[in-house]
Amino acid sequence: MDLTDFLAKVLIGSAITLSLSFLFKTCFPRFTKRSKTDFDDFVLGALAASVVPFGLVVTLILAQDDLGLPNNVERAYNTSLRIVGTIILIRLINRIGSRFVFGLVRRSGAEDLQHLLQSLLPLLRTVVWGIGTLVLLQSLGVKMTVIWGLLSAGGIGIGLALKEPAQELFAYLMILLDKPFTVGQFISVGSTSATVERIGVRSTHLRSLRGEQVVMSNSTLTGSTILNFAEMEQRRMIYSIGVTYSTSADQMKAIPTMIQAVIDAQEHSSFNRCHFTEFADSSLNFELVYYIDTRDFTVAMNEQQAINLGIMEAFAAEGITFAFPTQTLYLEGESRPVTSS
Repeated sequence: MDLTDFLAKVLIGSAITLSLSFLFKTCFPRFTKRSKTDFDDFVLGALAASVVPFGLVVTLILAQDDLGLPNNVERAYNTSLRIVGTIILIRLINRIGSRFVFGLVRRSGAEDLQHLLQSLLPLLRTVVWGIGTLVLLQSLGVKMTVIWGLLSAGGIGIGLALKEPAQELFAYLMILLDKPFTVGQFISVGSTSATVERIGVRSTHLRSLRGEQVVMSNSTLTGSTILNFAEMEQRRMIYSIGVTYSTSADQMKAIPTMIQAVIDAQEHSSFNRCHFTEFADSSLNFELVYYIDTRDFTVAMNEQQAINLGIMEAFAAEGITFAFPTQTLYLEGESRPVTSS
């Protein structure tokens, strides 16, 4: 054991490490502050935080020959230092890489990509740790054929175990990229109509009209027909109105004009058509079509209510009666018909 050479190498390595730390913390920031971005400041800070422990690890590895340790102890000593150095490097790469990718996505201004990256960041960091571990094992002389065999065998089991989470993750990616809906929009899926509150990696949280929270898996959403009411430029309203058979022909002719006047008087509605379409069993039916130019469900319902009330008032003023299911029976020998509801 050559203690003098060992201490000399440790002192030299420590001096170089401390000098680099001083440069990263004191000198180099003077130049990076002149730049328009703060990414270089972040990189210098990350390097300054890692240079001392990593420098000491490298110094101890280079000086290990002077310790004269037994083979088994030297192997354990070298392995331990390599593991510590690998951990320091992987953490440094993850910090700088995450900040760099986030900076690119933030400059693009795409909020969906930011949410996507935030969700995938743990997976990306795990990949870096996996690659670093494989490099470490190879540097330690481990036969990679054995490692690949273990990974292949374990990969089948992991794949089966992660089948459902992976399916939900891909469904989440489809929602973010294809954008069938976004947070705050009102959608209808099957028998559920609700507002989107949060889109998660595994499930989407909705708020129904009655107020309860509905949690629906992403795969269920992507596999269903989604009605997105927020994308409607206008609502098309179509329904029938029936009047009694006692309505005169002149009144029948006036009904479309009366209904159009009621609709045109509303702020958000526009008349399309109104026609006498059917001689039904108990009514003379008109088909009415108009548009409401709003995405707000409450505003649309207020508009429809005002139109319905306006039609009722207009009909009452003209003496027109709405029909309801009735039957008129003409009995043989009777002079007057008998009407039943």
